[in-house]
Amino acid sequence: MPRPGEVSLAHRGLLFLDEFPEFSRKALETLRQPLEDGAVVISRARATVQYPARFQLIAAMNPCPCGHLGDPEKACVCTPSERMRYAARLSGPLLDRIDLTVRVPRLTVEELTRAPEPEPTAPVTDHDKCKPFKLNANDLIRQAA
Repeated sequence: MPRPGEVSLAHRGLLFLDEFPEFSRKALETLRQPLEDGAVVISRARATVQYPARFQLIAAMNPCPCGHLGDPEKACVCTPSERMRYAARLSGPLLDRIDLTVRVPRLTVEELTRAPEPEPTAPVTDHDKCKPFKLNANDLIRQAA
């Protein structure tokens, strides 16, 4: 009997994949169906088993193989073809299933260890007055102009 793997074990939770492009292309492509359907189907000669797989995928990757593309302190040593091959490890259909991407710049040791300044009480109470809103494409176009 096939046993559930990491994707099924992440059901109703998070699946974090660090160094995302370093996974084999086959492993990455097999994520597409569970992300779409919310289930993993395993077929063997004796049986077919379906496991639930509704999870939130969080993936981290470097901007290039050496990790320094765009870094103001250290120059990237990758060739353009190396960067293209690295980016091509993630297929378009897989990237289509990723809803949000965030670039995180290098932080200094001071930035990482500095305690945040506490907020005064008045602005914190103003947070309670904020109301959720829905942003549409026209709003984004106006903001970009």
